Amino acid sequence: MRHFRCAVVFVLCRLVVFAQDAPKAEIFAGVSYGNYELLPSNPGFSSSSETISGNPSGRLGLIGWNGSVAVNMNRWFSFATDVSGYYSGSSTSTTTTVTISNPCEPVSCLPETITTTVAAAAPKIHNFLFGPQFSYPAGKIRPFAHFLIGGQHSDVTRAESVTGSSGTISSIPEVLQSGSTGFAMAIGGAVDYSIKRNLVWRLVSDYLTGQGTGQNHVRVSTGVVWRLRH
Repeated sequence: MRHFRCAVVFVLCRLVVFAQDAPKAEIFAGVSYGNYELLPSNPGFSSSSETISGNPSGRLGLIGWNGSVAVNMNRWFSFATDVSGYYSGSSTSTTTTVTISNPCEPVSCLPETITTTVAAAAPKIHNFLFGPQFSYPAGKIRPFAHFLIGGQHSDVTRAESVTGSSGTISSIPEVLQSGSTGFAMAIGGAVDYSIKRNLVWRLVSDYLTGQGTGQNHVRVSTGVVWRLRH
């Protein structure tokens, strides 16, 4: 019985030390690369009278920043607030071609082809996310996973031009949208490598989805973490 009480006391002491060693909060700041689907994909379609074809979705690589603050409940669970911004001076575009086999039905005539080009340029995208984070402490290396939800504000200049086989339908591109705010979500994880007791190097990878652009994005971030202790 005496040995059992000693074992219980020893375990409790270790748990107290374990909890006290957990940082109170973690502040992350780093650079980030985002591969964004600025224009949704155009799936092909064909029927007896109409054929629609297009190139793949308009994706663009963006450079930016990523920062977060995580408040730790214990060594394996925390609640994180994540913000990021992505920018580029480049542009991307998608082209959709619609071919109507007999636009003059019931009278027979030559096929008509209409080509629509949509361009997205100079994107500025910001994400504001928060959610739970689950860690697995393992010495100097600590992997974790998180599920974040929030909002996305995208400022993207979009234009559309339409041409037909019989001539130009719309020669001057029309601006479709310059800014929008909607729901966003990030699912992913990271690996922390402890440099010093309170200084950590972090590598993050996430799948992102958001309204206002396409729905399939990827981001990779890296930077330093400062651990705040009691």
